[in-house]
Amino acid sequence: MRLLNNDNQKSSVNYVMSLLLAALLIPLAVGLAGCSNETAAREEEAVRPVKVAVIEPGSRQRILRYSGVVKSRIESAIGFRVAGKVVERVANAGDRFAVGDVIARLDDTDLKLAEDSARASVTSARTRRDVASANLDRAKPLLAQGFLSKAAYDVRQNEFDAAAAALGTSQAQLNQATNAVGYATLVADKPGIVTAVFAEPGQVLSAGQPALTLAVAGETEIAIAVPEQDAGLLSVGQPAKVAIWSGPGVSIVGHIREIAGQADAASRTYAVRVAVSTPPDVVRLGMTATVTFGVSDEAATLIVPLTAMTESGGTQAVFVVDRASKLVRKTPVTVRGVAEQGVRIGSGLEAGDMVVSAGVQFLRDGMRVRLMGNPNS
Repeated sequence: MRLLNNDNQKSSVNYVMSLLLAALLIPLAVGLAGCSNETAAREEEAVRPVKVAVIEPGSRQRILRYSGVVKSRIESAIGFRVAGKVVERVANAGDRFAVGDVIARLDDTDLKLAEDSARASVTSARTRRDVASANLDRAKPLLAQGFLSKAAYDVRQNEFDAAAAALGTSQAQLNQATNAVGYATLVADKPGIVTAVFAEPGQVLSAGQPALTLAVAGETEIAIAVPEQDAGLLSVGQPAKVAIWSGPGVSIVGHIREIAGQADAASRTYAVRVAVSTPPDVVRLGMTATVTFGVSDEAATLIVPLTAMTESGGTQAVFVVDRASKLVRKTPVTVRGVAEQGVRIGSGLEAGDMVVSAGVQFLRDGMRVRLMGNPNS
């Protein structure tokens, strides 16, 4: 009876141990299965789908387009050569003037008084000169006859010379006063159109202070600003095509007349003037135009999409896809400018390279990718 009980006890212990062992193994198996699934999911997530672009040699002929403004070749700030109060302004913005047309007038009362004073000084100096001349003429025969000493004759000669010099000075002052009266009337010295007015009747102007701006007629140009990376591709005399925004279909042929020798300190662009020989009547000052140049660029011939560019350590880079392994490699590149299709690459890439064109912000060096649109990738 005891022997039977011992066997039953051993069987019960074995059964309990089996249950405990099963309770321990089942969670472990479930955990291993979960880890295996998670690892597979992570491996699946590591293959990121991307868009790619194949780099092809670009055309060496580039088209450069810039927006500009129609201007006159010469725009002069016109002002009075004497100070005074403005009593009349004939010119208004937009008025056209011919040579000799009156633009504005100053109050010339004080100027005429100065002229009268200078004229009186001339009369007085001429009288003194005539008296000195008469004394000198009477002294000449007396000197020859010995009735007048050489010293006394020299005194009369000096008086005549001083009187003649004083007359010359007075005459010059009269000429200046007369010119000043004429300067009180501002006239156009060249034909043109008034583009800006700065003086109003009743305003007191100093000598040389601008009263208006006059754009000289006959020479029309387009003023544009060229970035420094393109300035080296342009030269004086290079032909250009000009299109006026307000006149669809109006195309004008021009050429570069001037390229600034120094870049603007603020915009870092170079001022370029494109001369237009015979602009149509629709072209007016201040209109907006588009200037187009055809240039040859031998330095940069590879173009990548702008979305393919990223930054690595302060330098520009792209992700190049290995065709066999489908792994990406971050490759530094040098940028030579901007084109219509993207960015012009100077070095770092070769024709035929496959670069990631979208989703570069989610990539890292050495990551495996899947090319979108290609199920076998």
